[in-house]
This record gives sequence, C-alpha cells and structure tokens, in this order.
Amino acid sequence: MTGTGYQPDGEVLLDKKMVDASSDPDLNMLLTIGVLANDARLTRQDGRRKVIGDPTEGALLVAAEKANLGIHRLRHGHRRLAEIPFESDRQYMATLNQFDGHTAILVKGAPGRVVGMCSSQLQASRTEPLDAQEALAEAHRLASQGYRVLALAYKPSEETRLTPSLVEQGLILAGLVAIIDPPREEAAQAVADCRRAGVNVAMVTGDHRETAATIATQLGILRPGHQVLTGRELQAMSDRELDRIVERVSVYARATPEHKLRIVHRLKAKGHVVAVTGDGVNDAPALRAADIGVAMGITGTDVSKETADMVLADDNFATIFAAIEEGRIVFENIRKVIFFLLSTNAGEVLTVLAALLVGLPVPLVPVQILWMNLVTDSAPVIALGFEPGEREFLLRPPRHPKSEMLSRTLQWRIPLVAALMAAGTLGLFALELHSGSGPEVARTVAFTTLVMFQFFNALNARSENQSVLARGLLSNRQLNLGLAAGLLLQLAVIYIPGIQPILYTTPLDATRWGLIIAVSASVLVAVELEKLARRSLGAIDRPGRRQ
Repeated sequence: MTGTGYQPDGEVLLDKKMVDASSDPDLNMLLTIGVLANDARLTRQDGRRKVIGDPTEGALLVAAEKANLGIHRLRHGHRRLAEIPFESDRQYMATLNQFDGHTAILVKGAPGRVVGMCSSQLQASRTEPLDAQEALAEAHRLASQGYRVLALAYKPSEETRLTPSLVEQGLILAGLVAIIDPPREEAAQAVADCRRAGVNVAMVTGDHRETAATIATQLGILRPGHQVLTGRELQAMSDRELDRIVERVSVYARATPEHKLRIVHRLKAKGHVVAVTGDGVNDAPALRAADIGVAMGITGTDVSKETADMVLADDNFATIFAAIEEGRIVFENIRKVIFFLLSTNAGEVLTVLAALLVGLPVPLVPVQILWMNLVTDSAPVIALGFEPGEREFLLRPPRHPKSEMLSRTLQWRIPLVAALMAAGTLGLFALELHSGSGPEVARTVAFTTLVMFQFFNALNARSENQSVLARGLLSNRQLNLGLAAGLLLQLAVIYIPGIQPILYTTPLDATRWGLIIAVSASVLVAVELEKLARRSLGAIDRPGRRQ
C-alpha cells in the first residue's frame, strides 16, 4: 500500500478512496497499527483537513482515512496504556493498547529492525511462520524504487507496562507500508542551480540506503564519483578517515542526529561554510553547530525553529537557493554602493587638495560639499541597492569568508575615478578663471561638474565587469529616476534665484553645460574602456577566490 495523502503545506487530499479496510482483515490490522502506533493528528483548520506532526505518520493516518477506518473511533476505542517513543538508534516505536478485554503491543519501524523482532507473519487472517528473507527482499525492492518503507507488527500481551525486552521478540509481522514522498518539481532544479553556484548539496536522512540513493539520484544530489555512506559505516570511521572522504559523500543513509552533528564538524574542519536543514528536536545541536541553521516552518518543532538562523515558511528546498541568490545580489549591491561612495568622495577630496597644491582658489565652498554628500549622492546610493542581479555573480563559486569587501579591480578603479574627477573639475575651474569669469561662475562650474561626475560614476558602479550597455540603460528604473531627480535638484540650485545665494551658484549657459557634460562623461568612457580591456585580456577577478 502507499500513503501519499497530503500536500507539502499539510493539507489532506481525501478525494481518492482506497479499498474499504472492513473487507480485508489483514489490511484492517495493518492500518490499525499505523493509526495507533502514531503520534500525528488529522485536524480541520480553516475548512481544510491538515496533518499535524511527522509527515510519515501523517501518511499512515491519511491512508487509514481513505480506507474508511475511522481514526478517531479507533483511538477512542483502543486507549494507549504505554509507549516506547521512536529513537534513531532503536529504529522503532511501540505502544501498548487496549483491545476488547486484553492488550496488544503495536510496533512500527525500520524493516531491517522490526522484521528481526518477528517470529511469525499475518497471512489471510492467520499467523504462519515468518519468511524473513522474503520480507526483507520486498522491503529492499520497494526502497530501491524510492519508497520509504515501514514494517508494522504486533502481538497480544497481558502486560500493563512496556519494556524493550518485552517488545523485541515474538512479534507478528502485519506487513510493510511503502510511502512515496515525490520530490517537488522545483527541487531538482534548485539542486542543479546550487551546484552551478558552487554550493554542494548532501542528503542526510534516516531512510534506507536504497531509498536515499534513489531519491538523491532523482534530485541530482548523488553524482558519479560520489558515494552513499550509512550511519553504521560512519560510526565505524575515525575523524581522520571521515575527513578523507567527507567531500565525496553525497548521501548519508540511516543517519542519526549525532551523525549529522559529526558531519557538520568534519566539513567545517575542512574549511567549508556549512548550512544544515532540520525539523526535529534532536536536530538542534547540528543546527546550532552549522554556520547557517535552517529549520522547517511547517513540520519543524519549536526547538528547531528557535535554534536555527533561518526558518523556511514553505519547507521548500528551492527557497534556500532563492535566499542564496538574494543574498549574493544584496552583497554585490553593497559593494557597488561602497565603490560609488569611496570613489566620488575621494574625487571631491582630491579636487580640493589638488587645487591647494597648485595654487588655485578653493573650487568648492563647504555648503556645496554638504549638498553633494547629502542630496546628489543619496539618490544613486539608494537606487544602486535595487540593482538587478548579474548572472555572473549568481553562478559563481562562493566567496571566501575572509576575502576583502572590494576586489582588486575595484580597489584600483577608485583612485582612477578620483583622479579623473579631480582633473576634469579643476581643468574646467581653471579654464573659467583664465577666461575672466568670476569666482562664483567658476565655482558653479566646478560644483556642477563634480555632481555630473557622480551621476556618470553611478552608471560605472552598476557592474564591476559588464558594460553599462550590456546591463541595459533602462533595467534599473530606480536609478534612472534617482538620477533624474538629482539632476532636477541641481538645476534648481543653479537657476532658482531664491536658492542661488544659499549654495553660492549662478546660472550657466548652454556652452558651459556642453563642456561640463563632455568632461564629466569621460569617467564613464574611461571605465568602459578599462572594463573592455580587462575582458579582452581575461584579467577579471575570479569571484570565490580569496582576494
């Protein structure tokens, strides 16, 4: 039987009925065990049926509901007297329930464990000697098809308490349950995107080796040359032995939370930045030890959510890649803002210092510098934060955690831009003074030239390596609006009489505007040529390396 009864958000789908369990006593017993040895709940929320609890246990409840078994009636009529909760090292859960004047032990767990605890099996409403080899072979066959397989068993008991020694012998195998949890359509694409972005994905699961390997292959996690490691094999390895292969292991099957924690430590010891997903209480140590702990928002426990650094509201792996993508865009945009601010401010400082060194009057008054830093700088800075992501950065290897914020290219480009801004501004300033214009006109020209330099440099800052034409002149609407607003404000301080005395400006004619635009655009032309030369020579800083 299979139990694929509800969607990833927990909503139950009950439109497809299974065979009525009342007509098949063996199926009735199998489903009864699945309902009673079960801690999940089937509830109604906002007019929809939903499962609260472990997804695997939820599938068993949905299967029983589809078979018209009556979950609430069963649980009310067969009260639980005692239980042994599931633990990874034990690999089963057991309960002691009332059954019409007597009690029975009900067990569900891993086939390899539960079958070994059975001495007989249920067949056509009768018990007969167990063919353990056949049962395990069937479990292996189902697991190799990607099913999560559980073995369900029981035995009558007169005991009033439950102990492992009482449970682990003489059980009657009721049957196997195969549960398919098909990967989401977007999961395989997300794994492929992670790999292209230099992020390696490994699966750590409690599932059978064959089940884990099949699902991992479907998702593209298990690649040629990589291997599957079981928890038992991992346990037998020393840290040194594990270190030699940990980077080539894509799947850890039958793994416990303790194994997950050890894997995190070994990967971190190899210098990797590790993100771990988890949903259970026992996952908390691994979530805390990881560089980034990711908890499941739907199926996750409160402990895992409180421990994690990030919670997935939709329990979707593709959301993790979306977060990586968004994080890279944000980081690159921060770099662009820093480059813009450093280069333009360096240009302003160099302009004033150079004027003093060559004996020219001061080309800017303090209020003009304040205007540039608070007004005309602000619009491009804010707009660069909305710059669309570059494919180059989305598909590159991760940057080294200790790499510098600015690449060598940007570090070299800052003085280049500053020198061009200072030379162009002082050139026009000196030209105005030499031609007989008054200091107020010359300062207005120098002031406006620096502002226009900033605007053209904002276009440079949009990409470290790509041409502004390749980025698309209209692709960042916020930047275009910001530059337009900045230009209007600059025109206002030049041409509105009431503002002119405040910033010591005077109106400029078309000829001067032509010179200002031609000179200030030189910073865009120069950086575009520098980018072209670097691309032609292949001298591009390769992201991801330690710089």
